[in-house]
Amino acid sequence: MPRIATNVSNQVTLFELLRNQSDLLQAQKQVSSGKKSTDLKGLAPQLDTLNAAHALSTRNDSYIEAIKEVNGRLAAQNLALSEVASSADDLRQAVIDALSLGSGITLVQQLESVFGRALNGLNQTFAGRPLFGGSRVDTPPVNIKTLNDLGAAVAVSDVFDNTKVKATARVDEGNPIETGFLADDVGTDILTVIKSIKDFNDGASGPFTANLTNAQKTFLQSTLASISSAADGLNIQVGKNGLLQNRVENAQSRAENQQILLKGVVGDIEDIDLAEAATRLTQAQTAVEASARTFSLLRDLSLLNFLR
Repeated sequence: MPRIATNVSNQVTLFELLRNQSDLLQAQKQVSSGKKSTDLKGLAPQLDTLNAAHALSTRNDSYIEAIKEVNGRLAAQNLALSEVASSADDLRQAVIDALSLGSGITLVQQLESVFGRALNGLNQTFAGRPLFGGSRVDTPPVNIKTLNDLGAAVAVSDVFDNTKVKATARVDEGNPIETGFLADDVGTDILTVIKSIKDFNDGASGPFTANLTNAQKTFLQSTLASISSAADGLNIQVGKNGLLQNRVENAQSRAENQQILLKGVVGDIEDIDLAEAATRLTQAQTAVEASARTFSLLRDLSLLNFLR
């Protein structure tokens, strides 16, 4: 009579149950975490690609943060440079008006206003540091406070305390770009014109009054070319800053687009399709239940039950 045994069947069914339980646990982890694997071992075939993508993403994040700071600085520089440029335009208009009216009675008052605005722009700060001080961050780059201080200076160069080191920033994989401007580069021409008018007013041919003298008219006419040159130079500086803003904004767009691509690469490797994972979870639960029922039936099976 053939021998009837259930031991082998029990072992096979138990192995199947354990395997299905392992699949169920894995499916549960994937659904709860949204990841294909909770450790790097599960991603071994694509680990090199994943590590490279993470490294690039981290570096991109640092560029994006740097770009945000540079954008803020450039925006502040735009306002400051525009203020200095606008003061030059106002000085030109004040001189033209004085010549047109033949009166300089308000010219010194307007000169005070122009100087104050130019000084404010040149000593403007960003994040608590002077914009145009170069590497010097502990003191304003223009060391005077009033128009009289400018008039008392032996030379315009004496009023500048900035260093010659311009600010730079790295916003992408290329070389660092020069983003800073220096107070003496920006302000020398306009302060020179302002000082010349101040000195003339305080000299033997001054002061400017309601009726301009011929000497005063000749002097003011001669200063118009210098004022226009200073204004043009300042507008060029404003334009240069604008070009830097465009360049940095383009770098930011590239970095953000690359970040989207990198996140897609990482997601394709790490992230699970939740709908697919939910289906596998249901299938795993069904398989475990079926294996458990089969194992239970085989465990209860005996020769006596078989003979019955």
